[in-house]
Amino acid sequence: MMRSPLSSLFWVLLLFIFGATAPASVSAQEREWPSRPVAIVNLFGPGGNGDVASRAVAQALTNKFGQSFIVENRPGGGGVVGSTFVAKAPPDGYTLITTAIGPAVLNQLLFKSVPYDTERDFTPIIMLGEVPNVIVSSPQLGFKTLQDLVAYGKSNPAGLNIGHSGAGSMGHLTAALFAAKAGVKATFVAYRSPGAVVTDVLGGQIHAGVPTFIPAVQSVTALAVTGNQRLEFQPNIPTIRESGLDVVAITWIAILAPAGLPDKIRDQINAAVNDYLKSNEGREAFAKLNVMAVGGTPEQLAQTIKRDRELWAPIIAKENIQLDAN
Repeated sequence: MMRSPLSSLFWVLLLFIFGATAPASVSAQEREWPSRPVAIVNLFGPGGNGDVASRAVAQALTNKFGQSFIVENRPGGGGVVGSTFVAKAPPDGYTLITTAIGPAVLNQLLFKSVPYDTERDFTPIIMLGEVPNVIVSSPQLGFKTLQDLVAYGKSNPAGLNIGHSGAGSMGHLTAALFAAKAGVKATFVAYRSPGAVVTDVLGGQIHAGVPTFIPAVQSVTALAVTGNQRLEFQPNIPTIRESGLDVVAITWIAILAPAGLPDKIRDQINAAVNDYLKSNEGREAFAKLNVMAVGGTPEQLAQTIKRDRELWAPIIAKENIQLDAN
């Protein structure tokens, strides 16, 4: 049975109309990504470990996709400035963010008002790396293990003086969690920088410190790292769990995007970054920064964000840590 020319024209027009609908155009957009440079907003200052790690990943993505991934530093307000900017950006894959536990989790617990909510306003993409904190002491105090420090704290009526690099820092929170789990009285001493913590640890002015970076092991006694496992680049330092306390406190770096990022673009970025982090080049680059390359799925990153929020909320409330001026 032959169709009339008008009938054939009708079906051609119908197919054209359905072919031009929104779902097809969205698929085309996703398929063509990235067709122009991608901005990676970096919340860390130039030259720091977070900045260097961001630039290493950006170069890997540039090599993978043949399109420029450009790191833009937007520090300020403890990460609030850059996070707010990205939260309001279009979810088209052309604006990403490298963030950390502070801006992504702690800000919402430490400040009365933050103009974004990580779980609502961002799409998790991938965990880049972890920086476990380290509890250190002075060689002159004679503590060889974390158990020695705990035993002294329990026998000393005044407890322990533990230094950290600022109110609300991971060093502060780690020290508070450690003291609570160990059942020791502690006074938390704030310093202006991690280096200042180490200086007073070496001088014996404080019993211990959590400087939120891995200091030179030869200058201090590193009692324990706070991650799930020993560090690849400092394998002789035991974990707190190995020392008998259920404490895991990790500073991490991750890539997020504005909420609503298409799954296809999210998964492309995730796969490319995972490949880089598993490569010898990626692992060596991160090890030089004292960062443990992690990777994983977007779902795992989302779980980490949720878990850390639940872990630190009661500690912050118990210690009454509040960073608002009021």
